[in-house]
Amino acid sequence: MQARLAYGNPLSIMLAMARVGFASYIAYPAGIFMVFLSYPIIIMMYRYVMQALYANAEKLAGYDLQAMLTYVTVSWLLNTFYMTPTGRNLGARVRDGQVAMDLIKPVNLMLIYFGQSLGRTAFRAVFATLPLLAVFMFVTHINGPSPGYLPMLIPAVIQGYLLNFTMDYIIGLIAFYIGFNMGIRWAIRMIMGIAGGMVIPLAYFPDGIRQFFELFPTQYMFYQPMQIYLGRVTTTEAWILVLKSLLWLLFLLLFAQVMQWGGRKRLSVSGG
Repeated sequence: MQARLAYGNPLSIMLAMARVGFASYIAYPAGIFMVFLSYPIIIMMYRYVMQALYANAEKLAGYDLQAMLTYVTVSWLLNTFYMTPTGRNLGARVRDGQVAMDLIKPVNLMLIYFGQSLGRTAFRAVFATLPLLAVFMFVTHINGPSPGYLPMLIPAVIQGYLLNFTMDYIIGLIAFYIGFNMGIRWAIRMIMGIAGGMVIPLAYFPDGIRQFFELFPTQYMFYQPMQIYLGRVTTTEAWILVLKSLLWLLFLLLFAQVMQWGGRKRLSVSGG
């Protein structure tokens, strides 16, 4: 009966896991403090680099200086909202065998980790992302999004977060197959940041590299939401971007479930 209730109430389980994730940051607030302290330094560094880059140019790759300063500021703030230790935590639990305790629970493994990620994200949004955004909007006068684009921007950002979580979860699942995923996770996360347009817009890259990066869903984490934020696409194009992002998300969710099924079998065959 208890198992049946657990399966029948995934929302309750997710919210319970979210409370666990939220509480884990309350118990160890130093990490959020370091985010609040380090990210302004990183953002200001990139802003100074861009100001130097635009010293003798009005526009580069279609961006003027104000648009570029807004881009690097908001994209890094989005990263405080997106970042999740899901892949690292899942990989660690696979290595030490604790994931077996997760797998015997009458609930999908991905739901457990998504709930925890959601709680951590809520904490970061309240205590890091939104306060830092308010500070930068007041101090540096970055451009705000056009109200007419908010109906597309909000789902684009939410789906960007879900894409980031799903891809990091898939990275965590790699540990089922190779045992240790930390090196691979570090490399993939670095590529995701570059191919996602977190550091600089994809338009800055040569056409061949840009077109290659645009084959992957990473562009919908930072680059495409920022195109909507800056109003560089029409409203129709913005809705098309949101739809494409959703299709990528559905595909990755399905792929994650297939990987999870195969990894679970492999873990059982390996003896724990």
